[in-house]
Amino acid sequence: MNRPPRPLATYAADPQAFLDDLVLPSSKGEARFGDIMADFQRARFADLVPDLLAVARNEKPPIGKHWWEATKGASKDTDLAATVCWLLAFARRPIYGQAGAADTGQAGEIHKATFGLLHANPWLASRVRLIRNEIRCDATGSRLEIESADTAGSHGARPDFLVINEMHAIRKRETAENWADNADKIDWGIRVLATNAGFKNTWQWKWREIARKGGETGDWAFHKWAEPSPWTSKKKLAESKLRNSATRYNRLWRGVWASSSGDALDEADIVACVTMTGPPEPRLDWLYFGGLDLGVKHDHSAFVVLAVRPGDPTIHLVGCWSWTPAMGGGQVDLSAVRDGVRRFHEAHGLAWCGFDPSQAQLMAQDLGKSGVPMQEVPFQSTKNLNTMARELMQAFKNHCVSLYPDQLLLSDLKRLTIEDKSYGHRLTAIADATGHADRATAFAIALPAAMVAAGEGPPEETEEPDATYRVVA
Repeated sequence: MNRPPRPLATYAADPQAFLDDLVLPSSKGEARFGDIMADFQRARFADLVPDLLAVARNEKPPIGKHWWEATKGASKDTDLAATVCWLLAFARRPIYGQAGAADTGQAGEIHKATFGLLHANPWLASRVRLIRNEIRCDATGSRLEIESADTAGSHGARPDFLVINEMHAIRKRETAENWADNADKIDWGIRVLATNAGFKNTWQWKWREIARKGGETGDWAFHKWAEPSPWTSKKKLAESKLRNSATRYNRLWRGVWASSSGDALDEADIVACVTMTGPPEPRLDWLYFGGLDLGVKHDHSAFVVLAVRPGDPTIHLVGCWSWTPAMGGGQVDLSAVRDGVRRFHEAHGLAWCGFDPSQAQLMAQDLGKSGVPMQEVPFQSTKNLNTMARELMQAFKNHCVSLYPDQLLLSDLKRLTIEDKSYGHRLTAIADATGHADRATAFAIALPAAMVAAGEGPPEETEEPDATYRVVA
């Protein structure tokens, strides 16, 4: 539709009319937003619309601070994009806004949602346009900058409108604080903090509780939607429940904030996999698979060995070694790491040893000269990251891992978190005094190759076999 359904003056005076008339793109075809808007969305907009009108008119908003907490797929990105489009297109003065997210991928979600709206509403595209990491309206002189926490650094910004999206995934607290401090400079501005449920005992939980208590006093508009959205299919939920840990499923689809620091694995599954009292004795019919995760100044280094008997689905933890940086800001002794890998290979014979070449290229060359079968598993490869995350989740969910109680490894496994990416999943963990879950990372590097050797099938369903995780005789 090249012409708006109603006069632009109507939309300028009534943001809800604008929202209702927007055409939304979907896999089932286009639909008018007002015809499909859920009650929880209307509740969010009911609080936000008066603030939008006030800011557009250079007046103080009635509330100004909004917390949008909702389950996965509950239209946060589309709703935020629609809000931004109205404010930029119908402000009576030039508006400057900031939209921040955890990384470039998530920061781009508002950009993509806006693109979809403009494509479905050509009349709106005549007023609002996308330019790289900005959304602009030349008619009003307004613009929104889109930033990611891994690249942002605008300490001097003074936004009239601030969006912090997917707060639960932001690891750089300082950047989020910077965005919020920028918004504090404008008494008559709006901020919208949008997130899935995250993890308790984090700074995000602290901010959430401030907003929740502020909702009780009227200082915040606090909105929480803790059920699957009406348009989420039961089939999709069932598949997610089979694929994910219970902690992660409940966090994503039931709005339950996790009490532990990680959600990749359920603690009950980890405990169920501790079936040995100590490292097992070597066996001649076992194949050994190593995973090497290196750190120098800030991270520890770890080497984990898993063993399998071809045709037996059980993956046995054989050894877990870690090295800490020297006291006083020193470095990890990489020669000790190298010698540890070499000693195990000389004693038992590694069939495969994976490493990230960005960390260990020189060490791998040295070990390769000693006959250690080193295999690059580049972390720059999204395919490798997704494989590591997927195989780790499935191995523990199916209890096909046999561990002994190495407390540092168990602690690392409990700290692992899954991040959703456009390519699938990625394992992450917040660093603490014991490292950056280096032992669990080394474990995850070795696991896919061990599972292939155990006859559990290729780590990825592709037409071409993936040689990364296969033993070459």
